[in-house]
Amino acid sequence: QYRMSVGWGKSHFDAGYGEHGGAMQDDKDDGALALVKDGLVDKDRIAMFGWSYGGYAALVATQRTPQIYQCAIAGAAVADPEKSYYGRRGTDTPKALDDWAKRRGMIGWNPIKNVEKANIPLLMVHGDVDARVEYYHYTDYKAAMEKAGKTNAQYLTLKGADHFSRTLMFDHQQSLYSKMLDYLKNDCGPGGL
Repeated sequence: QYRMSVGWGKSHFDAGYGEHGGAMQDDKDDGALALVKDGLVDKDRIAMFGWSYGGYAALVATQRTPQIYQCAIAGAAVADPEKSYYGRRGTDTPKALDDWAKRRGMIGWNPIKNVEKANIPLLMVHGDVDARVEYYHYTDYKAAMEKAGKTNAQYLTLKGADHFSRTLMFDHQQSLYSKMLDYLKNDCGPGGL
């Protein structure tokens, strides 16, 4: 488990503070490369997929160098942690909680500020009534990618979908999984996966 995962002790959790998009991302890459080294995965057939924080990690994966992934799928991704922090910050938030949230939002990699570094295909998916990771993460990121001239991205809005899988109705799931399978087959890296 990458640092800041729960159940692995305080030092493992604390090692993730300020490391969003840094050492926490290195852990994911190291895990993928260990599977390649052990002969379990073809190095030319690796994709990153994640939802929520995992969606954030997928966006960061598109901006890494050296690049080990052929593509990424970012679902309900936290694309602008700084904006999220300022949008949720309250005057009555206890200092310890505010400090923790500030570190997550203000320290580490911010994908929306680094769109010019995107170097692999991306599929971005988001529900338009997501109350956990607001829809602006999707619309702002899409606009930033288009402004930067990045044309290797595709976007899918799940109309009426909230954040959690229990809110994804049959039509949402059909759209999501059909798009993902098509994307992986046809648009993920040279020749698809």
